[in-house]
Amino acid sequence: MIKQLLITFLSLSISLQVFAWGKTGHHIVAEIAFKKLDKRTRKNVLCYLQGMSIEDAATWMDDVRKDPSYDFMKPFHYINATKGTDPERTANENIVSVIEKTINELKNPQQLSKEDIKTRLCYLFHLVGDLHQPLHVGYETDKGGNTVAVYLHGKKENLHWLWDDLMIQDKKIGLKQCLRVKRTATQRKKLTEIDVLQWAKESRSYLPKVYALSLPNIDEQYEAEAAPIIKSQLNIAGWRLAAILKTCFGKNAALNKCAS
Repeated sequence: MIKQLLITFLSLSISLQVFAWGKTGHHIVAEIAFKKLDKRTRKNVLCYLQGMSIEDAATWMDDVRKDPSYDFMKPFHYINATKGTDPERTANENIVSVIEKTINELKNPQQLSKEDIKTRLCYLFHLVGDLHQPLHVGYETDKGGNTVAVYLHGKKENLHWLWDDLMIQDKKIGLKQCLRVKRTATQRKKLTEIDVLQWAKESRSYLPKVYALSLPNIDEQYEAEAAPIIKSQLNIAGWRLAAILKTCFGKNAALNKCAS
């Protein structure tokens, strides 16, 4: 009995550790965004999170995936389009439409409860990060790279997970590296402009580089060329998340009541 409990505990610990590694990129985006917020916006965001950390808010949408009652959120994480085309607004729910709808709802929150606002905050913390991973704006034919087999250090993986997390870990990409990405004053100002569909198009523009594989084996050159893109995209996502949070929780008088 004790032996079985030990095996169960070790298995659970390993699975949780592996799952936690997948959270790195989202944590970086949340932390960058929070550093860009003014005191009032930061206070309001924390108030509406009701004790949840920004890191947990950033991964909540992934954390609840195993619960069937949240299956309705599965299409929220991505928008696919045929190769050679740009993503467009459609009647179907996808990452672009959900972010845009969430921003509009938070700008006019009269019908939202505090719990509703917390959920929408979690949407923003997570989905703005997802949108800046190029394969979340991928091709329909391979499900955003999920069906493309690659080999990293001899181990079979898939292209989507390679960009979601594996190269972040392999190249030891962290918060400090992402914060060091240089921007001109003009570029920084541009990052505060909210245009979700344009962000999706920018992210998708990296796909030719993502698929620049002569072989399924991921070599050092591929990772060396991918790492600056990953760091830049995480940095941009943080800036843009901050811009949304300032708009919804800083300038919006209706959402300034929570922390007062």
